[in-house]
This record gives sequence, C-alpha cells and structure tokens, in this order.
Amino acid sequence: MTESTGFGCAACCAEDAVVARAHHQSHTGVRVEQMIQDDSHFIVSVQRCGLCSQAFVNVFTEYVDWVASRDAQYRTVLPITDAEAEELKTGRLSPHRAGALGHGRRHLQSDWPSEAGEPSVYWDSGVFEVREGR
Repeated sequence: MTESTGFGCAACCAEDAVVARAHHQSHTGVRVEQMIQDDSHFIVSVQRCGLCSQAFVNVFTEYVDWVASRDAQYRTVLPITDAEAEELKTGRLSPHRAGALGHGRRHLQSDWPSEAGEPSVYWDSGVFEVREGR
C-alpha cells in the first residue's frame, strides 16, 4: 500500500498521475478482472494490479462529436476494496452508483475534451459523477 492513499503500490497508485496512468495502460500493469458494462460509449470494469493485486473500478465515458469527429473521452480509475469489487461484479452495486465509492478517496482522472490536443491526467478526490456517453 502507498503511504499517502492506503491503496495499491508505487506503480498503480504512483504519486505522479502520468506514471500511474502508464502502469494502468500497460498490458502487464493492470488487467481486467470482469467487465461490468461494455457499451460503445460507456465501459465499466473491475481491474487488478499485476504487481500488488489492488482492485480498481475503471469507468470510461465517450461523447460523440457529430460535427468535428473529435469525441470527448473521460476515464476515472478508482481503487476499491475487495468487498466493493465483489459488489460490482455480482451486480449488487450498479455502475451508475460507482461514483458514490469515490467520496474522500483519491482516483486517477483522464479528461480529454473535444477541443484538447491531449488528455489531462491528474489525481482527484471526492465523489465522481458516473454518466453514460452518447
């Protein structure tokens, strides 16, 4: 566990958000344990770090830009307890309520609005809103 968060390791919960994101995007870093929802513009999965087995809920939302074809993309990666992972996997916790897990907990955020040239990647805390893309 990292000292600052009580979750994860120095790779999956690195202080530098860009370093943490790179670990989450690598094929050996974090693996999908179970897809919860897999739609074209809204994807929710429970994932695990390959180094420390920390569980995460990963929420991806995309908003189609019908005019300029520059779809806005948002991703939130929140460390969760094994009990919370089980609730998501068994359907006792809806993906739409996943944001309630984030209250007071640090989560990795990647925001790529339509007008941006690249995503902004940062750690945030508090409740995050879970909305389906369109």
